[in-house]
Amino acid sequence: MINIFENKKIRPRKTKIICTIGPATKTEKILKKMIDEGMNIARFNFSHGSQQEFEAWAKIIRILAKKAKKKVEIIQDLQGPRVRVGKMNHEGRHVEIHHEAILSFGKNMRRNDIPILSDIEVLVKGGNTIMIDSGLIELKVKKVANERIFCKVIVGGPVFSGKGLNFPDTQTADSFTKKDEDDLAFGLKIGVDFVALSFVEEAKDITNLTEKIAGKAKVISKIERPQAIYNFQGILDVSDAVMIARGDLGIEIPIEKLPMLQKRILRRCKQSHKPGIVATDMMASMVTSPRPTRAEVLDVSNAVLDGASAVMLSNESAVGKYPVETLIMMRKIIEETETFLEHQELKSLL
Repeated sequence: MINIFENKKIRPRKTKIICTIGPATKTEKILKKMIDEGMNIARFNFSHGSQQEFEAWAKIIRILAKKAKKKVEIIQDLQGPRVRVGKMNHEGRHVEIHHEAILSFGKNMRRNDIPILSDIEVLVKGGNTIMIDSGLIELKVKKVANERIFCKVIVGGPVFSGKGLNFPDTQTADSFTKKDEDDLAFGLKIGVDFVALSFVEEAKDITNLTEKIAGKAKVISKIERPQAIYNFQGILDVSDAVMIARGDLGIEIPIEKLPMLQKRILRRCKQSHKPGIVATDMMASMVTSPRPTRAEVLDVSNAVLDGASAVMLSNESAVGKYPVETLIMMRKIIEETETFLEHQELKSLL
C-alpha cells in the first residue's frame, strides 16, 4: 500500500510560476524573497502602473536574479482595447432588472446615461450582450443611436466608475491600441523577454505584433474572447506561447464551459510543443487569507496534471496581503503534483 504522507525527494520543478508585480511586491526585500522562493517569471501588467515603475522593477529583478544565480524572465502584458465606465455622478447607481439603461460614448450624454470611456470603436448592434464589472451586470442592446446604446437590463446591480465592459458578441476594431504601441516600444527598450497581447481574435493580430517586435521578444497570445476560440489553431500556429486568461474568458463565454475548454487548449498546446499558461484566480482567496481554499489547491494541481507549462498569480502577488506565502503554497502544490506524476502514484491512487 502506498503511503501518501511519506517524504519524497523533490525534483527540479518543471511547471513555471509567473508572478504579477505590483504594490505588494515592489520592494527589493519582497522581490528577493519571491526569487528565492521560486518565481520564474515576473509579469508587468501595463493596465496598471507607470513605465518608470516597470523600469525600476526590471532593474531590481535582474540584479537580484543574477546574485541568486537564477533565471527570472519578464512578461510585458499589454493592456489591449479596454472599455470602461467613465466618472459616475453617483457611485454605485443601481440599474434595475427589466428597466432601460443607456450607455453614452459621446457628447450627447444625458443626465441618467452611463458614461463610457473607450480607446477603440465599439461596433454593437441590437441583440448584442454587454457585460459590466466582470459580468455582474448584464445588458441586452435594443438599439444604437447618436453615440448612445439603449439596453434592457437582464441582470441588475450597482454601477461604479472605472469598471470594465465586455462585448462577447462583438468583434473589436483592433486588438492593438496607441497605448499598446507606446508601451511596446518602452518594453522592448528595457528588454522584456515576452510580450502578451490582450483580446486576441485571429492570427493576424499576432503576426502584426510579431512584425513590430522584430525578434526582440517572444509573443504570448491571451485567449479571452470567443473569437479566439473559433480561430484557435491559427493563433496557436503563429504564437510562441498561449495564455488561458480565465478572467475575461469566463465572462465572454458561458462559465460552465471553461474547465473543459482549458483542458482542450492545454492539450492542443502540448501537441504543438507550445507552452500553455493558466491564469486568473488560481489562489484568489489568498489575496486576503494566509491559506488557500481546497478548491484552489485542486485547481493548481489540475492545471499541472493537464500539462500547463506555467501557472500565474495575478492579484494574489500584485496587491494581496500574502504574496510570498501564496507563491510558496503554489510551489508546494506543483512540486507535490509533479512528484506524483513522476512516480506514477496518481494512477495507483485512482
